[in-house]
Amino acid sequence: MSLLTVQDLRVSIGGNSILTDIDLSVDAGKVLGIVGESGSGKSMTAYSIMRLLPDGSEMNGKVILDGTELTALSEEQMCRVRGRQIGMVFQEPMTALNPLHTIGDQIAETVKMHTKTGRSEARRITLDTLRRVELPPEEFPPSRYPHELSGGQRQRVVIAMAIALRPQLLIADEPTTALDVTTQAQLLNLLKRLVDDDQMGLVLISHDLAVIASTADDIAVMRNGVVVESGSTDEVFNHMQHPYTRELMKASAHVPEKLAPTAEIASPLLIVKDLVRDYKVPRKGFFDKVSYFRAVDQVSFTIHRGENVGLVGESGCGKSTLTRAILGLEDIQGGSVSLDGEFVIAKDAMSLSSRRKMQVVFQDPYGSFNPRHTVGRLVAEPLHALAIQPDRAAREKAVNAVLARVGLQTADSKKYIHEFSGGQRQRIAIARALINRPSLIILDEAVSALDVSIRAQILDLLVELAASDDIAYLFISHDLSVVRSFTERVMVMKDGRIVEEGETEKVFRSPEHPYTKSLIAAAPKTPSVAY
Repeated sequence: MSLLTVQDLRVSIGGNSILTDIDLSVDAGKVLGIVGESGSGKSMTAYSIMRLLPDGSEMNGKVILDGTELTALSEEQMCRVRGRQIGMVFQEPMTALNPLHTIGDQIAETVKMHTKTGRSEARRITLDTLRRVELPPEEFPPSRYPHELSGGQRQRVVIAMAIALRPQLLIADEPTTALDVTTQAQLLNLLKRLVDDDQMGLVLISHDLAVIASTADDIAVMRNGVVVESGSTDEVFNHMQHPYTRELMKASAHVPEKLAPTAEIASPLLIVKDLVRDYKVPRKGFFDKVSYFRAVDQVSFTIHRGENVGLVGESGCGKSTLTRAILGLEDIQGGSVSLDGEFVIAKDAMSLSSRRKMQVVFQDPYGSFNPRHTVGRLVAEPLHALAIQPDRAAREKAVNAVLARVGLQTADSKKYIHEFSGGQRQRIAIARALINRPSLIILDEAVSALDVSIRAQILDLLVELAASDDIAYLFISHDLSVVRSFTERVMVMKDGRIVEEGETEKVFRSPEHPYTKSLIAAAPKTPSVAY
């Protein structure tokens, strides 16, 4: 008998069908992977199992956990099931954790809410759980706060909260989306180990086919609230029956067609020379000397016009610090940054000309926009860097033109950012970066959270824009497969230094530095199948 069985699950909200005839099962000690695009119903299925549906929703069908029909339980009874028999790991750990409480208190709270254990016993379970998720209290004291941990460490804390009481079933909703490849591999190995150790069932939700292929025993492919294909992972990947499954696989392996830039001779555009960025470390004692942490150490490289350069490395390697220095958002302690022959000087000293020529597209487009402003106003923001400000009519014309270039409608300028999907928001972010016709765009994890099909569309769009406008890209990503398919040259960063660089395909085929080899080995691989 299966640990979890979902039969004929149907969910509607306000009379609109969200899930239709969902049938799933998970055995103890096994992993079920649920894959599909945004809006396919993956997360709604998880919330249905947990009975955490929004107001106005109606649920039919059966959800049976170890012989108990959860759909027949009262809310009070379900509260005892959540956390004790079913744990859940959410995509963004920083929003799942309370920034005002220590990690130890938050894990202990889970224990005390569902059991009658005392304070000392809750602390013992907390320390034991931290060790189980590879955060030994000797190195990561429970007295730390979430902001004092890295993204991967925070996700381990969320996993610790979910498995503290050794539940029978764990649901993990996109647990590795924003993590670098080595941290992702470590977390996936951790989840698999916990499944084996506790003979727990795991429902792993992801849009990343490579993650599902490397982790799940069985797979369910969802589209528009329906499971279109399911079975063992090997069977589904080797004998794909549904056209949508084949479309996902093609999009996952998509390689944008490189178009030649219009410039006949590629000249140097961005020159970074011996860049150094130090941060002051707080003194432990009043009489201690001031010390510094070197986040970027003697980094030098050049990006030519129309060139597409990748930058990869683990969290904490210095990628973001280097990016802020290039953008003129932070002071540097040594070296120089020049853009199109003009030195980039930090903060207010940076010229309007440099600001116009260099733009950035962030990982989270929703977080980078003011939700109170219309899309037209948001896209027009960079126009303030022009020496002569356009009038209202010229501004509207420029906004409408750039929205059309990224595949959006003129009417979209009157809407607000919450009215768009993730892929559309990223197109709006690209439109904002394009409106001043920059020479360089820095793409900071710009496609990491997108579905494979939307990601393919965005990459094709970026290639077309680069060819037509001679735009150079600095493409920062933890997804090595995307870097390999999209960039012409790649730089590998570790501990503030560039440890390897060269033509992308050459570096991936024959890496020389041990760190590069470890990154490539840690990256999950999508199965090679015939479409």
